[in-house]
Amino acid sequence: MLRLQNQDRLLQASASQPPELQKEDLASSSQEYQSAQASLIRSFQGKFDKFVVPCVVASGDTKDRKGTEMLSFSPHKTLYLELWCPAVAPSIVVTSDKGKTVINFGDIAAEKGTVKGWGPILTPSLTLGPQLEYSMLNPDGPFVLLNPTMRLPSGETQVLDLSFSPRESILAQETLDIITKKGTLSLALMGTGVASTITCSIEGDVLNMGYVIARESVSLGFKLQNNSLLPIKFSMQLDSLSSRSRDQHRLPQFLASPDQRTEVVGTQNYSGQSVFSVVPVKGIMEPGKAQDFTVTFSPDHESLYFSDRLQVVLFEKKVSHCILLKGAAREHMMFVEGGDPLDVPVESLTMIPAFDLEHREGEPSEGGEPREAEELKPILVTLDYAQLDPDTQAPPATRELQVGCIRTTQLSAKKHQCLQTVEFSMDNIVALQHKGFTIEPSKGSVERGQTKAISISWMPPIDFDPDHPLVASALLQLRGDVKETYKVLFVAQVVTGP
Repeated sequence: MLRLQNQDRLLQASASQPPELQKEDLASSSQEYQSAQASLIRSFQGKFDKFVVPCVVASGDTKDRKGTEMLSFSPHKTLYLELWCPAVAPSIVVTSDKGKTVINFGDIAAEKGTVKGWGPILTPSLTLGPQLEYSMLNPDGPFVLLNPTMRLPSGETQVLDLSFSPRESILAQETLDIITKKGTLSLALMGTGVASTITCSIEGDVLNMGYVIARESVSLGFKLQNNSLLPIKFSMQLDSLSSRSRDQHRLPQFLASPDQRTEVVGTQNYSGQSVFSVVPVKGIMEPGKAQDFTVTFSPDHESLYFSDRLQVVLFEKKVSHCILLKGAAREHMMFVEGGDPLDVPVESLTMIPAFDLEHREGEPSEGGEPREAEELKPILVTLDYAQLDPDTQAPPATRELQVGCIRTTQLSAKKHQCLQTVEFSMDNIVALQHKGFTIEPSKGSVERGQTKAISISWMPPIDFDPDHPLVASALLQLRGDVKETYKVLFVAQVVTGP
């Protein structure tokens, strides 16, 4: 009867309330619900509720009874049960982001990583601040708690810094428990690692700038394509700039054994300026976009061994591409490539006096006395004829020399015009033919900015002694802004073993 009377009172009170005070149906996942819940938890001071529940023993025949009829109740057979229900606030709560205990870092580049200040967490009004302990996160995982706090004074807040640094494309999820003597606050950590994928337009990761006249420059371009779904922060680093202070106490390369020479930074400018430069140096590549880069080669002296390494660094952490930069410079517009190496790819910084134009052309001096013999540049060409089957004639051994004419804006000292071609010729062709050598072409010309191959092939002559290599020589002359003469030494032998 009391229960029925109380229900009637509640129905009457509910009907008399204005519409704006009516209860609203809010989903527990809605922002309004979560915001209200977080606000109530922070402001809750605690309360104590006591409920008295009467438990009675009835007498009578329970057979064929309807409801409480035929039952006899006596106050002397009533037991009163008191329920004490204290309500206290949690020892620590989350005060930021509407009290959510789930932190989602979202999509993060695998090389980048990010840090979020999660919290603050708040200690409600207690006599003493709780001692905090933390569950163990995966030591090899992407989540790290950067500032664990052992004690949090009552009523104060503390921001927790959490780092998410994925090393690969993963969907990561972990739980961090903040443990006190009065309870545990569980934080769910989530994040997705997205690999930063970029492609380079340079095949083989080698950018050869070719030949350039000393104190002139040449530029080449390449592209990097961002194939990922996130923006990529990049920076370009040259080894010659980043390793100067690190390598200044090392032994010179020419003092080390060939097996120990791992440096890729070759000859640099006498002026101290970098022989290679790249623009832009840093920036951000948007998803699906390509970035153009320009590399400039500006040598200030003659050398065949200019080199450097360009590293593409993403998010100041990961090196995605290493591009080897190579170039050569000459004082004059002609060059010859090919043959066997005769020197080490390291040069001294000592200035070597160059022959002047008259010396190179062999003209007499003012006193009528002949000058010294013309400087001959050596080229060694070895040819191995592979005779694996004595009953079958093998193809000839072949090699190539490349004669080139460098594109330049310099004017000829004699003709006062821009030089266009380089002429070349090789002598002693008939003697070479008698020894089994074939040179094609033996003479010709090369246009500015072009190269031409001189094919060299060798077949053993009838009177060839396989126990001794055949040696022959010829002079290769080049004429452009000056005349240069190369002595080409041919060494040929028959190889019979595998």
